[in-house]
Amino acid sequence: MKRAVARGLAILATVMAVALYGGCAKAKFQPTPPGPGVPHISNFRIEPPEVESGGQATLLFDFRDMDGDIMDVYISLRREVSNFTVATGIGPELISRGRYLGLTEGTAKEEISVRLSPPPALPSHPREFEGREIDPGRQPVGIKGTRAYEVFVVDAKGQVSNRLHARVTVR
Repeated sequence: MKRAVARGLAILATVMAVALYGGCAKAKFQPTPPGPGVPHISNFRIEPPEVESGGQATLLFDFRDMDGDIMDVYISLRREVSNFTVATGIGPELISRGRYLGLTEGTAKEEISVRLSPPPALPSHPREFEGREIDPGRQPVGIKGTRAYEVFVVDAKGQVSNRLHARVTVR
């Protein structure tokens, strides 16, 4: 009984720590309300809209910041759907620093490598079954998936732009 209580408390503590960590990371990049000097982005797209796993894609979005002090471009993976599995929340990750400093408006262009997470490993323990044998080391071929990205910028004053989303299909 004592072990079950201790185990339950350990699980609860872990869940609370993960929730607090996730909340702090998200709170750090809350969008600043629109106003003078706050950067604004629009027209986010990923080209090409379909890429091979491990291939390159270009993120494009228009920006406007009358102070001309955009310092950082961040991207996060909102969601990944592949092989009937949904994974959520990776990032935000800094992909560019200082590249757009001094510009008040324009189109940002960033290159990224796109890949789906590898499918889960098949069990290695022996199983009894009837029928044709399947090689457990063989990975499924032709799995497609969709990645949904989110992008935003932060200026030198720490003001965070609005967030935009775009999807890319990975083959």
